[in-house]
Amino acid sequence: MRLYCLLLVLLLLSSRPLRAEWSLLLDVTMTNGQPYVSLMSVARGFNAGLEVVPDARAVKLAYGNREASLTDGTVLTLNRQLVILSTAPYWRGEEMFVPLDAVQKIFGVNVRWRLRTQQVVFSPAESRPDALLPR
Repeated sequence: MRLYCLLLVLLLLSSRPLRAEWSLLLDVTMTNGQPYVSLMSVARGFNAGLEVVPDARAVKLAYGNREASLTDGTVLTLNRQLVILSTAPYWRGEEMFVPLDAVQKIFGVNVRWRLRTQQVVFSPAESRPDALLPR
């Protein structure tokens, strides 16, 4: 019986979104005084679905119940709603770089950048307790 209860508790805990901080070591690029990260690297870190539309120079993402699409303008579409970014993303070769607020808005998380370690730290947004972080 104890083993059954322990297995049930472990199953319940593993099915809930992660509530602790989570960090990625990312190449942070400063452009016009703003920290930018590769959207492709962040999507890989979050195990998000990502599709690049080369002709439109656009990116489409799917993460949990969130769908986003963006180009190199200051507006992204998030779940069919327009969202304004602080600055526009840009392309370097085949990779799109986005400001950290774009990551925050797309994935519904708080984002902090640790300058000394070059780590980007994610935590559930307080106003969005349903924010999904990678497991």
